[in-house]
Amino acid sequence: MKARSALSTIVAFTIVLGIDSRTLQFWNVWLKRPYKGSQLVIEVVGADLNKRANRFFDFWSKPDTYIKCEHGDNERKTQIEPNTYTPRYLWQSKMPYESNTGFRFRVMEANVIKGDDVVGRAHISAADVRRMMKSREFRLLRIGDGIGSIVVRLSRPAEELRMKGWSTSITKPLLEGTTATLSSQN
Repeated sequence: MKARSALSTIVAFTIVLGIDSRTLQFWNVWLKRPYKGSQLVIEVVGADLNKRANRFFDFWSKPDTYIKCEHGDNERKTQIEPNTYTPRYLWQSKMPYESNTGFRFRVMEANVIKGDDVVGRAHISAADVRRMMKSREFRLLRIGDGIGSIVVRLSRPAEELRMKGWSTSITKPLLEGTTATLSSQN
């Protein structure tokens, strides 16, 4: 009888702790105010990994990789591209921009059993970020000597996305002969 009540107490305590850790995260989602500072668009085209340097991550297959981008306290991850030495992410995301902070990129190998491994790292200084934003050009970053490289671009969001209180509508050409209208959501 005592063993059964002790076991049920332990199970109940474990469930409460498990639920508690997940439900307390509602603060970040529901009560956090929207970010109103400057923002930046990160685009990651892909990576080229050296086969010889990266052949030991997955014993039976090629690596399953994704890229983790960090800027200040913010972090974004691309999708996982499985079983390739030349993943093409064609991924972009908006991120809060801090003008005095650089960007860190980590190419990760996804591993379910023993945890994710770092394949390589790259860094862009704050001064280089400002130059990249002005030029809007893609940049090739080395992730280590003989390991590989990634292609990224950093830019400001489109003018239509930065405007506050759109008047009524904005019409922009998409392709030849087509247009799209962005309307105010006020």
